[in-house]
Amino acid sequence: MQNSALQKQVASGASAQDRVIEAAVRQFMRTIDHAARRELEKHIRKAIADGRVKPGDSLTTGMGVTSRALDLDVTVYGKIEL
Repeated sequence: MQNSALQKQVASGASAQDRVIEAAVRQFMRTIDHAARRELEKHIRKAIADGRVKPGDSLTTGMGVTSRALDLDVTVYGKIEL
């Protein structure tokens, strides 16, 4: 029976450890998604109120992820179309 369960895991392409990693990263991403969204919205509203940006503007924006333990420093860029 254990061999059958192992074969299913191998066939599915994801080990138990892979699923744990995916779940942990997914939870982290949910947390930063909400926090980053709130901050972006707050700063966009302020920039509009200050006249620095206006509806119709396109804002190139980057989001970084860093981890010393993982030797990770990545910034992903995209556009926010107002």
